[in-house]
This record gives sequence, C-alpha cells and structure tokens, in this order.
Amino acid sequence: MKNSLITREYSEPGKQQVVKQVRLLNSISLKLIVTSLFVFILTIMFGLAVFLQYRSENRIFDSLSDKLISAHIEYVHTNLFNFLKVPIQANASVEMTMQELLSGEMANLDEFESPLMATMKRVFPYSPQLSLVAFGAVNGDYIGVSRETITDTYTLILKDKRTQGTLNFYSGMDTKNPIIKTIDKYDPRTRPWFREVNATRKPSWTRAYWDLDAIRGISISYSSPVYDMDNRYVGVVSSDIKLNRFNRYLQQIPNLGNGVIFIVNDNNEIISHSTIEKPILKPENGLPEQERAHLLTPENSESVIIRTIAPYLSHPKHSKIILSIDGETYYGRIVSFGKELGLHNWRIVVAIPQSDFVGQLNDERKTTFSMIFVIFLLGVTMAWFILSRVTNPIQYVATQARLLAGQKWSPAHQSRFELKEIKQLNDAFNDMSLTLSTAFSRLEHQVYYDSVTGLLSKEGLQKQLQLLNAQENATVWNGLILLSLDNINAVNNSLGYQKGEALLCEFVKQLQEIVPSRTLLARVNDLEFAICYPEDCGCEKAEDEIARYVHIYINSQGCESEHPLFAGNIGLVKEVYDDQTLAVILRNASVALAAARKRGAGAFEIYRPEMMSRAVENTQMLTELNQAELNQELRVYFQPIIDLHHRKVIGAEALIRWQSKAYGMVPPYIFIPLAEESGLILSIGRWVLRESCRQLALKIASGWPADFNIHINVSARQLYQADFDSVIVATLNEFQLSACNLTIELTESILLERGTIISEQLGRIRALGISVAIDDFGSGFSSLSYLHRLQFDCLKIDRDFVSGILESAKNEAIISSVIRLAKGLNVPLIAEGIETKEVADRLYELGCPRGQGYYFGRPIPLDEWQMPGTGK
Repeated sequence: MKNSLITREYSEPGKQQVVKQVRLLNSISLKLIVTSLFVFILTIMFGLAVFLQYRSENRIFDSLSDKLISAHIEYVHTNLFNFLKVPIQANASVEMTMQELLSGEMANLDEFESPLMATMKRVFPYSPQLSLVAFGAVNGDYIGVSRETITDTYTLILKDKRTQGTLNFYSGMDTKNPIIKTIDKYDPRTRPWFREVNATRKPSWTRAYWDLDAIRGISISYSSPVYDMDNRYVGVVSSDIKLNRFNRYLQQIPNLGNGVIFIVNDNNEIISHSTIEKPILKPENGLPEQERAHLLTPENSESVIIRTIAPYLSHPKHSKIILSIDGETYYGRIVSFGKELGLHNWRIVVAIPQSDFVGQLNDERKTTFSMIFVIFLLGVTMAWFILSRVTNPIQYVATQARLLAGQKWSPAHQSRFELKEIKQLNDAFNDMSLTLSTAFSRLEHQVYYDSVTGLLSKEGLQKQLQLLNAQENATVWNGLILLSLDNINAVNNSLGYQKGEALLCEFVKQLQEIVPSRTLLARVNDLEFAICYPEDCGCEKAEDEIARYVHIYINSQGCESEHPLFAGNIGLVKEVYDDQTLAVILRNASVALAAARKRGAGAFEIYRPEMMSRAVENTQMLTELNQAELNQELRVYFQPIIDLHHRKVIGAEALIRWQSKAYGMVPPYIFIPLAEESGLILSIGRWVLRESCRQLALKIASGWPADFNIHINVSARQLYQADFDSVIVATLNEFQLSACNLTIELTESILLERGTIISEQLGRIRALGISVAIDDFGSGFSSLSYLHRLQFDCLKIDRDFVSGILESAKNEAIISSVIRLAKGLNVPLIAEGIETKEVADRLYELGCPRGQGYYFGRPIPLDEWQMPGTGK
C-alpha cells in the first residue's frame, strides 16, 4: 500500500525509474553489504588499537604510581621508625641511670631530677617530639620533665613528700621556682601509661590519652618498668610524644603534592595525617576530665580522600587500591607498621592522585581520546544507518519465523528494499509456511485424538476441559469413571492387531451407546477409557450407571464370528475437578481401578483416600522388596516332609521369608502378591531355587541322603517363561544335584489358567526327571477336569481338610476320597497341616503315606537341622 501511494506521486518516467531501482536492489548481492561492513570492522579495529594504547599507558601510570608510593612509604617508614624510637631510647637511658641511683627506700625524688633533665637536654636535644620524660613510683610519687620546643623551656612536675601529695608544676627545673599549677589527689598509678606496665611488668605503648603535664594535649606514651640495684620493681618510666608532632612531620614530607599520608592504629583511629584540617580529636565537652582521648576515625575526617579510603582499612587483603574521587584517579597503598616497636596493627596509608605524576599528559590524552570517540560515533552512526536499511527485511522475515512457531504465519510482504538473497529467503518461508501449517494441523489432531477409535486422547481431554472452563458459563465437572479393556493386548498377540482394533472399536461403540450426551469420553491410554461427568449429571448418576458399564463386560459379544469377551474393570472418583486437577483425578481413578482388578474381572471400586495410602505403602514396600535380594534380607526356611509309616524325614518344603530392615519380618501372603504383580517374582523365584539347591548340596556333601527331596513353590509367571526348564537344569548342574532332589509345587489356580502353555512347560520339566506336585488340592475350584490333561507326580491335600479330620466326618470322608484318588492315579499324597500325634496316626490309618506340619517341625533354616530323623 505504501509503495503504491509513493509511486502515484511520480510521473510516468518517475515510475519507470522507481521500478528500475527496485529491480536493481532485488539483484544486489550481500557482497556489497559485506564491503560496507568491512569499513565498519576497520573502525572497530582502530578503536581496539586505541584501547590497547590506553591500557598500555595505564600500565605505565600504574608503574609510576607504584614506584612513587613505594618511595613515600619507605621514606615515611624509615623516618617514622626513628621518630618513634626516641621514647624507647629515652626510657632505656633513664632506666640505666635510675638503676644506679636506686637503693633502699626512697624518701624524695630529688635525686632523679638531674637524670631526667639530662635525658631531655643533653641526650635528646634534637628530638622535639619527646615532650615529657617521667617516673612514677609504686608508692604513688611522681616526677617528670616537660619540654616546650617553641620557647625551649622546661617544666618540673613533682609529687612526693615535699609537695605533701599534690602534683605541682614549676616554671623551671627547680622546686624553688614558682608553682604555675597544682593538681590535687593525683595518682600516677591510675594513669594509662602506668597501669598496664604495673600489671604486666613489660614495656608497652599506651593508647592516645589526654595528658595532664605542663603542655596539655593528646599524647602517646612508651612505658617500661624500672628496677633498683637489687632487681626490685620500683616503678614505671614513661616518655611522651605529642600527636601534633606527628602531623607536622607528615606535612613536611617532600614531593607529596596533592597526596595524603595518614597513620591509623589498631582501632582504625587516625594517629596522624598530612592534611590541613581540624585537630584529630573528636570535639567533646569536658575533655580534660577524660582519661582516654577520642580520636577521629577515617570515616569522620574532613578529607574526602581519607573518607574514601576508610572502607578498605577493615579488609587486610587490600594493600594496593585504586580510587576515583571527583573524577580524579588516586593510587593508594596500605602498609603495616610498628610491629618491631611493639605497635600492633598500625598502618601507614598513602594516596597520590594520578595528576601529580602524569601532569598535562593526562589532559592531552583526554582531548585525543575525545576526538577519536567523536569520529568513532560518527562512523558507528553511519554504519548503523546502512545496516538498518539492509537488515530491516531480514528482521521482518525473522519475525515471521517466530510467528510460525505459534502457527500464526502470514505471507511476508514484498519490500522495495529487499536484496536478492533476502527475497529468496522470503519466498522459501512463504512456501514452508503452507507446508508446516498443514503438518501442524495433522500433528495436532494426532495429539488430541486417538487414531483407532477417534476419541479424545488424554491430552485432548485436558485441552477440551480447558476450553470449556474458559467459556463464560464454565462447566463444573463432578465425577469420573475409568474403564479398562485388559484383554486387548492378549487379542493383539493371539489374533492380530486387526482383530484387536475391531474389538476396541466395538467396545467404544457400546460405551457411546450408554454414556450421557454431555459427558466427555476419552481413551487416556492403550487399555483405559475415561468418562467425565458434568455437575448436572454428576457422580450420583455416574455411580448409578456403573451397572450398565459392568453389563458390557458380563454380556458382551465381540466382533465378527469369534465373539471375544471384553475383560476389564471400573474405577470411579466422586470429586469436583477441572483441567488443572484432571491429572490428580485420573491418578485416583487408576488407584480405584487397580483395587477393582484385585477383585476379579468385571468388578468396580469407588475411590477412597485409604486406597491411595495403601497404594503408596505397597509402592514403598515394593521398593524395599526390589532391594531385598541385594541387601541379603531374603531367607529360605525348610519344613520337613515325613514318611508316616516309618516316621522319618524324606524331604522338605522350601518356604521364603523376608526379614526387612524397614518392616521387620514380612509374611509371605503380603509380599508374594506384590512380587507377582510387579514381576519381581521371577528374580525372587530364581533366587529361591538357587539358594535351596545350594544349601541342599552342602547337606548332602556332609552326609545327608543323596535322594533327599526339596519341594519348591513355582508361580504362573515362572512357568510362562520359555527358558524356565533351562534355568532348573543349569541350577541342578551348578550344584551337582540330580533331578530326584527337586520337586516343584503349583496350585490349582495355575493349572486352570492357560492350560496348554502350562501343560507344555510341565511336560518339559517332567521329561527331565523332576517331579511336579499339585499344592493345596481341593481348595480351588474343586474341578477334576484338568487331572486327565496334566501329568503330575504328587498331590498335597489342603490343611483346611486335615485340621478338622478328628471332629468332622465330612472332612474324613473327603480325605479318604482323595487318598483313594491318589492311589488310583498312582501318585503319593502329602497331608499338610498336621499339628498333633492323633491327626498323624489317623491319617496313617486311612492310608495317607506322607505328612507335613508343625507336629513334625516348624520351618527353620536348613543349617539348624540335625541329620534327617523322625518325630519332634
């Protein structure tokens, strides 16, 4: 539209010119554009070169700053060391002199006036930082000499018996000079410089404190103990340094320029600094009464440089720092100091601006870089303009490609500025959109609908519920029925998939004839179908209609002429749900369906919360059972089988036990069904077979009869395995046992299920010489029809008949019949559940040859057996 409006404004020759331009643009290749981009890349490379040059210069600046700061640090460190060493030397001098003078009791301190004066005037005349040398005795006396360097005057400070306990300040070095000041009740033993040394007897530095000497101010004292000629502790000598001397010293450091040097103690308080600002004291009212001075911290300094450095002082790992303050780069260094002097964690901090050693070079560099940056911006702007004109069509195609993922593709419009390759790409996307649109529609149908029945799939059911719930009058769903068609796989395997699909469609057809019109019917997996009921015909109606669904299973007739039956079960959930909770409802219905399967084909169950708890418990137990063999929790116990005539052991039945670490001793009737359902019975069955043969082989090797026979129970799943007979042979060969040592037991229910498969497997097993016993005979369907079809070697009559033989004439008659049947079939009969001698005797009188029960022995490990014998 836009192109047509533009061309209308031109004359006919102008239109022809525009058409030629469009054709020319459509024929231009990307090579021309690459050439333009190459110029842009050169600009980038030039910028990179400038950057590398800038980085190189910065490295030079860093090196210069490092050397300059190192020189300052070394200068400050050396001179500060000498500066702070003076009080240590002064104390040593005084200590030596006093030790020679001290002997016995001290009456007055007049003998010390001369040594203190000599130390100040003759020993350290050129050390103005030494403001006071004093001695405090253990009895509380005090003498000191204070120096004012500006006027070069000295003040005697004294407290002893001559001053009657008062601290006097004299205008000269003699007590005859006028007293210029007095302090009552002064006790040096309470002062910081005296207390710590008095307690430890070791030299130490005090923290900064408000001094009370003639020249009042903040001092740092070095104190050390004094001993007399007899090595008796007599007091403390202290030398003071005024902090203002620190400041003057630092301010006079040469070549510092606009840099800053300051010193902090272990509490991150400023001891001294080179800046011109207020004193380092925090202003406090009544400071003369304070014993300890309150120094400024770097955070409270007037210097913005010191305040900026303050956070780095709390982190020891920061030794070299680079700061940016008001657009100026500062190079800094933090160095520990004073350890050799006894000053712990003092630090010297130096910060120098880059401009001090770069000078005008930095300004010229900024001008050059600014010009280069302007040129770079112009080049970028031009390149951006060109690329925009080129890439707009590509971006449009990319947008259409993203719409394609959401199935919102529309054919791309032709642009008058499309290049040849872009036009080809646009045309290809238009063609692909048509193909993908058709493929997406087909794939969506496959996802949301079942290909065989045409019903909604599980995903389709979810989508349908979502669409219905999004409507203004959203449907409320209440009740879900889950039906299974469990024999569909068997039909597929035996009759073919065509017959299976026909059976499936017939089942769906009968369902559709029954389900109400407003319900949703879906095939949620290969074997299961879900029916969703809306609230107006909710769960009560669903429960009423279950009988109609059950009727499909009971009276169904299949397709064509073979009439296969529908085998399955039904689970019902009576809860309100929507598309968000459908998965939970289907899970609950599946739990109810699984419970219905346990009741047999055609049964139904309504979901109850305890079903889920039971299912979770069974799942957890199945998990433990899966690890039982690996964790060596399975056991095989053996119960003896007795020859009732000779009353001797002729064999044993192997019975599995599970000693679980989590559940304790789990009865077989609990975990064997779980193993059957999950398929674990195959691995467990093989383990029982192998473990029983292994233990029997050890007993035979130790002297047991070579024909001792072990009865092992076998499940239907094991008999369905084509290699089951091969597994038996391999196990017997592994432990060098013969076929006569093994009898497998199976129940009537197994014999009635898939008789042909069972018969063929049992035929192969008996051909190996292994005996087959029918366990719990008479407890199943009580049908004798299978006896003429199956070959077996032994019958075991159920314990329910045996336990009541003495009290019930009917039980005795049944047992007598079974005994005669066994004799007629020429197979031995074993009576299970013999618990008393009377029952054993009666069975023998009736002609029963063998017995088994608690009377002869409970199941125990084979290792606990004695040599096979008889009786209890």
